[in-house]
Amino acid sequence: MRLLSLCTLTLCATALSAQDVVLTNARIVDPAKRTIVEGSIAIRSGRIHSVGPSVPRDARGERIDLQGKWVIPALHDLHTHSFGNGAPGRVYDGNGTAHTAERVLRAGVTSFLDLFSPEDYVFGVRARGNGSGGAEVFAAGPCFTATRGHCSEYGVPTRLVDSPDDAREQLADLAPKAPDVIKLVYDHRDYGPRTLPTMDRATMEALVAAARERRLKTVVHVGTWQDARDAALAGATAITHVPHGDSVPPDVVSLLAARRVWHIPTLTVHTDLPTFLSSPELLESPLLAAVTSDSLRAVYRRGVAGLNEPARRLVEGRKAQTLGALESVRRLHGAGVRMLTGTDAGNWGVFQGYSVHRELIRLVEAGLSPWEALAASTTSAGEFLGRGYGVSSGDQADLVVLDASPIEDIGNTQRIALVLMRGRVVFRR
Repeated sequence: MRLLSLCTLTLCATALSAQDVVLTNARIVDPAKRTIVEGSIAIRSGRIHSVGPSVPRDARGERIDLQGKWVIPALHDLHTHSFGNGAPGRVYDGNGTAHTAERVLRAGVTSFLDLFSPEDYVFGVRARGNGSGGAEVFAAGPCFTATRGHCSEYGVPTRLVDSPDDAREQLADLAPKAPDVIKLVYDHRDYGPRTLPTMDRATMEALVAAARERRLKTVVHVGTWQDARDAALAGATAITHVPHGDSVPPDVVSLLAARRVWHIPTLTVHTDLPTFLSSPELLESPLLAAVTSDSLRAVYRRGVAGLNEPARRLVEGRKAQTLGALESVRRLHGAGVRMLTGTDAGNWGVFQGYSVHRELIRLVEAGLSPWEALAASTTSAGEFLGRGYGVSSGDQADLVVLDASPIEDIGNTQRIALVLMRGRVVFRR
């Protein structure tokens, strides 16, 4: 069977050049139309040329018989920090954005949005790497944050803004580097003794307005539902995270829906650290093993007993947040707020590439149907990024072939047989 012949748990992007391909005997899953059709997909010059019940007469290139497997659009992570993975005890796994871009292809992730990395570094990787063998990199570059605010504590240079004038000046300076979005921290959550300063409302509003004038999207890190309310009223494109504490107030639900604000809830970063520490069987996932190191997973296998006291308090806080986070997403989704998958990978308990699949599971737990969860990571991600990510003629030929239906069980997105990016086969099991 040719599908399984080239690689065994290895990445093939560097070995295969762009090519015309025809996928036959496929079950084609379309999250936008919520349909599954049997047939073929003909790919030309990196885009889907045709989708139909039979192979078109003018089809050319390699033919791959999928023998009834399921084809979905490739997945996308709309909130990550792509330096690699981390674990308690200052254990790190990864060699930066370029390495992450190669690694996540194994998980069927063909693009990600980095929401805070050193700006010249990540923009340089974006310029060198896009289309050359790894997942496509979208990048915000710096965080816009207050002096001593969140993002500034890591020792990584970022953009500090403490007034509306600061906001306008810093954005004007960054704009020539063509950030894909503007990331800003507007976070009034009480973190106890380590509460960090945040920009005031006038500064946030000035930054959002200046970005809009330059046709730049804004993604606002929020810590409270009042933060979300203010960001929506200011005209933010998206908010990210689920504030701790009470579930989302009804007026915020209505406001986000009416203003068409995207939500990137990052449920995995809010909930999965205690899950992995208490359920070590999850660490045996073949897909997780393919995209992480043994030493990193070993830290999680030690469980809570292996953590120091501050880390244990963090775990307890995440446990307490789980039900409220799921309920808030349930309410927002029920009102029609548009959802996107984002993991906040780079933090403890989340893993580059793999945790997109965990995010899909969490979204379904929060009330989304498998169709809606898939859309959040595929066609909706394409809408947000201005790309055609789907399974229709003209769409970018970024596709994942699965052994089982993701509609019957969203966990089946992890059963990856084949990954294509712009028509290139970049991974074969």
